[in-house]
Amino acid sequence: MTNFIHNFIDHNEKVLNFLEQVGRDYENADKNLTIFKDFLFQTKYNPVLGLDLTSCLQLLNKEENFSDFELVDICRLFDSLMKLQEFNIDTYLEAGNFEWSVMDNREKALEIIKSGLTKATEKTEELKRLLKTIEKES
Repeated sequence: MTNFIHNFIDHNEKVLNFLEQVGRDYENADKNLTIFKDFLFQTKYNPVLGLDLTSCLQLLNKEENFSDFELVDICRLFDSLMKLQEFNIDTYLEAGNFEWSVMDNREKALEIIKSGLTKATEKTEELKRLLKTIEKES
């Protein structure tokens, strides 16, 4: 099991390294798109890369890079990320902003934001309860 955990940590470090060097280099989204797609394939579509992929897709400038997908595909990607990582508040923030400012879908944006706030409140309350429990023991 120790090797398994070590390999998991090593994989996480590779993903983080990719994000720091390529995945969050949004200024070069067009240049990095193929590298991003290859890394997604190598990591078996690791969902932790999903939010950065949505940013990359939104910032493409070359028509040949964005001509084979629609903006609604990004909406669907956000929806799947919110289902898979339901407490990742950044996803709700980015999805809500995308629906509002790009898709001009105020109602869906409000629905996403309210859902995100509910999830954030749930986790905040859990943290407060844990904090109280720890502080009581001091």
